[in-house]
Amino acid sequence: MTTTRVAYLSGEWTNLPNGEVIPGGCTYYRCFLPMHAARFDAVMGRPAWTSQYGFGVNENNGKATFGYKVVVLKQLMDRWIPHQIEVAQSLGQKIIVDVDDFYHGLHESNSAYEKTDPAKNKVRNRDVYEQIIRSVDMVVVSTPTLQEFYGQWNPNIRVVRNSVYPSQFQRRQVKRDKPVIGWVGALGYRSGDIETLREWLPDFLEDNDLTFQHSGHVPSQGDFAEVSGINPQRLRTLPMQPMNRYHLLFQMDIGLVPLNDIPFNRAKSFIKGLEYAASGIPFVAQALPEYQLLADDGVGLVADSPDDWIRQIDGLLSYKTRKRQAATSFRNVEQKHTIKQREDEWRQVILDAISM
Repeated sequence: MTTTRVAYLSGEWTNLPNGEVIPGGCTYYRCFLPMHAARFDAVMGRPAWTSQYGFGVNENNGKATFGYKVVVLKQLMDRWIPHQIEVAQSLGQKIIVDVDDFYHGLHESNSAYEKTDPAKNKVRNRDVYEQIIRSVDMVVVSTPTLQEFYGQWNPNIRVVRNSVYPSQFQRRQVKRDKPVIGWVGALGYRSGDIETLREWLPDFLEDNDLTFQHSGHVPSQGDFAEVSGINPQRLRTLPMQPMNRYHLLFQMDIGLVPLNDIPFNRAKSFIKGLEYAASGIPFVAQALPEYQLLADDGVGLVADSPDDWIRQIDGLLSYKTRKRQAATSFRNVEQKHTIKQREDEWRQVILDAISM
């Protein structure tokens, strides 16, 4: 029996100081984990292409390999990709594109908006991405909202929600009278999210004499204290880390998931909440659809007004409450939201592509 070979191709990679190349966050969750979960003969790397063989993989050793039946594209929107897809399909390759963000609903304050603007980037942009989505054999998305939008362009679309590999994270068990509240993320890719904290967080920190932890600070992307309005003296930061050190960012006792209520965020997955929960950190998120669903599954808490945020965070100031909430969230993530629970879904994606 011929083994089906699968190639996961991404444009999102991180170069480490030692010369090693590892996947970025989206590629890790939507390619690396699914590749292992689906259990096919699969390889992941940067895209290679020839008119004779179609898509292949540029591996880290500088060599390209070909002969893949199914190809999964991630964060690739270069202007030559649509032509390459057409040729690859004519050679019998089945092409899947994974979409984990609402690129066609980007907020103007999100740095990805300008980077993928067709008027400013003629080589790699959202217009090309639309062509790609329309032309591929299958689209896989992480939320029903993404399915509703991109399903208008390609009817062969599937939802596979995000999940975590809990062993990647270190569960936090620290008893402190004054817990540290925090957020993990880079300011440059926000959509007016941190500004939503200004109505309650500055006063809450002052009234309770608390410290705030911003993990994922990138100096060129601004200052959390300035954007959120909190007292700079109450802020401590950790620099952004690659995925092999990403778990080190989860050093707070209470996690926040602030989200501006806009179309882009309503299409967003609940991956940040899963990360907090896997790290043993109780969290509160804006009550948007995916986080409400997660809370209904017993993972995390939600808030939809400043008073709600204050009430939920105030309850978590108690160590016993934090410990209980963290244990409940971790248990429910283990039972419902790990990559193990998504194995069959990711495998079925590849099987369906093969049978088309």
